[in-house]
Amino acid sequence: MRYGALETREVREWNGRTHLRHRYSWVNGIENRAEGEKLLVNYLRYELYNEQKGEVTYRNSWITNHAVNSGTVRNLVDGGRARWKIENEHNNGLKHHGYNLEHNFGHGKEHANELFCLLNLLAFLFHGIQVLAEDEYRKVYGLFGRKDDFFWALRYETARYFHKDWHDLFLTVSGIAPDS
Repeated sequence: MRYGALETREVREWNGRTHLRHRYSWVNGIENRAEGEKLLVNYLRYELYNEQKGEVTYRNSWITNHAVNSGTVRNLVDGGRARWKIENEHNNGLKHHGYNLEHNFGHGKEHANELFCLLNLLAFLFHGIQVLAEDEYRKVYGLFGRKDDFFWALRYETARYFHKDWHDLFLTVSGIAPDS
């Protein structure tokens, strides 16, 4: 099968420091299987060219079942980039910054692994809410360079000492002696 020509759209913008050129290319209705039942997909490619550096600073491509045209191409690229950011940055945080999500929770009976994974995700959610909503939490959290160091300090304090409330715990973890 012969496919239509790759359509291209280029947008130049000033981001406050340099001119950027966004180059979108796409084609709809590509068969993605050489044998068997054919499945039609739409192909999309994106390049970000930094004029000051004189080079492409980001490049990626996706396939989708959504129709790609000059009106939808930017939203599809933004969605693809956001998905990549979530998968790489947030999952990296869950694996390497105190949540130990890479640990195999396969021990136990029945659904232990799903339960432990869910508890990890809930902890991640609540810590994110705390950082956004609670000034005291954010200040103490900011004293630590790494999230897992902050978690170790909280673990140490809560395992060894009784604190009458969160304020008392945060003062102790931050190095400020709580009122007697």
